[in-house]
Amino acid sequence: MKYNLELVKNKRKIIGFSTFLILLSLLGILYSTFNTSYKKPINLGMDFIGGNELRIERACEEECSKLSPDSVLENLREISKDKNVLNNIKLQFQNNNKIISIRTPYLSIEESNNLITNLDNIIGPLNYESKDSRLIGPKLGKRLLTNCVTSLLVSLFAISLYITIRFDKKYALYALFALFHDLFIVFGIFSWLGFILSVEVNSLFAVSLLTIAGYSVNDTVVIFDRIRENLKSKKDESYNETIQLSVNESFRRTTFTSITTLIPLLTIILFGSYSLFWFSLSLSLGIIVGSYSSILLAPSLLLKD
Repeated sequence: MKYNLELVKNKRKIIGFSTFLILLSLLGILYSTFNTSYKKPINLGMDFIGGNELRIERACEEECSKLSPDSVLENLREISKDKNVLNNIKLQFQNNNKIISIRTPYLSIEESNNLITNLDNIIGPLNYESKDSRLIGPKLGKRLLTNCVTSLLVSLFAISLYITIRFDKKYALYALFALFHDLFIVFGIFSWLGFILSVEVNSLFAVSLLTIAGYSVNDTVVIFDRIRENLKSKKDESYNETIQLSVNESFRRTTFTSITTLIPLLTIILFGSYSLFWFSLSLSLGIIVGSYSSILLAPSLLLKD
């Protein structure tokens, strides 16, 4: 089956669409940095800023009733003796309102137990056997954030070096642009999700960015290799026609690879645990954007006007 992607005809539309996505992502990052309570380009989770997390299940006989986190927090403030404990507290209901997730600044054992008791009085009964808690100190959180940023920068440098050695300067430049295009858009989407849906990113988000970077470069290198081979062998065709032909020849392989990767990720999004939901969504978005940039954007940048 032959494909006929009209890159030459649609070059401006492709570049215009990518420009729109980049500007939209930049707007989300700027808004998140200057107009949110956390004042950062993205809403960092407890892995990076530290604190306490308590998770406990409600003992519901059948389906758990739907509750509003704001109303529960308001009731907690009314009956709590220590009002300082409730500063900067975040409460979420998960798994059809059965699991309660509470994130707070540092709490003593007594403060933690009092908080659970007050919750039991408001929305109980609770299943105390399911109680799970974890503590991350601020130094450990900062170290983890530093390590994640460092690993991302080192991997990007290594990828940049590899592409520069393998291709000439023009090919390497456009491959790197496509790579940063993919990472920036995924980062921007999660900036929007941070202040719209209060989505927090953890260490798994950094892992997803590293995976997206490798996946994006792999697809781009495959298509650029085909372009380079065809430019040597098909000298009877024009430069632009050869690039367009090469993309169409690689389209089936790149698309099928992306689809087979997306299928298990979609399964995790639909049926997996909440802890893997945003990680899987980030990877899925990266694969979609990366496939688009490898198939359409990067080759379009190579075209001559």
